[in-house]
Amino acid sequence: MKIKVLYIMPNKEVQKIKIPRNMKFIKALIGNELLRIKINENTMIIADKNADITEFNRIFKDSIIRGTFIVVSIKNKRRVTMTKREIRRYANMFKLKKHKRKIELYKEEYLEKYYLNETQMREKAIKENKGITSKVA
Repeated sequence: MKIKVLYIMPNKEVQKIKIPRNMKFIKALIGNELLRIKINENTMIIADKNADITEFNRIFKDSIIRGTFIVVSIKNKRRVTMTKREIRRYANMFKLKKHKRKIELYKEEYLEKYYLNETQMREKAIKENKGITSKVA
């Protein structure tokens, strides 16, 4: 049985699509390791845990969702078709123009911090390795 969901890719508008409700298909569509984020008791975001660090998509509750994700309705712990009202609500919530500017600002800041942290960790590892090699010698 197919269900209606919202399919949201980075730098693309929200799409309404029909997909099989089984997890095997969702994993093939999104990625093998899934991240589930509850929007409310009846709606959930399913995203890829291992999405690329530079693949910023949308902002939800002051967090960045990376990579492609879907928004799906839940009823009795099962994925079900979204109602027209839910589709309108979440399509509007995740409109690209609402998120694009915020994403670009956040992306620059986030990547600067990320690469600074990577550089610091690399330098720390080099110092630790030099200490080990001098002790061995």
